[in-house]
Amino acid sequence: MNVATIAGGLVALFIAAAAFVSVRGRGGTPGSVGLVLRLLAVAATAWIVVALLPFTIDDSGAAASYLLGVPVVVAVCPLIADLTHRAVGITTAVAALVMLLWALVLGLGIGLWFVLPALLLGMAAIATAASRPAAAPRNQDA
Repeated sequence: MNVATIAGGLVALFIAAAAFVSVRGRGGTPGSVGLVLRLLAVAATAWIVVALLPFTIDDSGAAASYLLGVPVVVAVCPLIADLTHRAVGITTAVAALVMLLWALVLGLGIGLWFVLPALLLGMAAIATAASRPAAAPRNQDA
């Protein structure tokens, strides 16, 4: 275990604690489970990126900026959508798919680590879709 792994773990722990404090303040509002899962996905992504940064820079050089930058941007996009209350479900679902595809593109090297945030985002998309109120059926008088 190196310093980067410990630092990434501390960042992830801080984000996870902030997620639980945020939900505790909200109570049982609809969408709070999805928010926690999105925040946990960001925490996991931050931990993975910080832990893999020294190895990726040694291995890939300047390419590490986009190899590890894409998952960070993908994990943050659903949080931005949640803050603006616009298209949260679809943004989270697309982010989960992009994160999973990025993990497959990077292959069995560092890409395997990004499956965990992809699964968390997938569960957040399901939780967000389940928490949306159902549309009222239209009256079909003929």
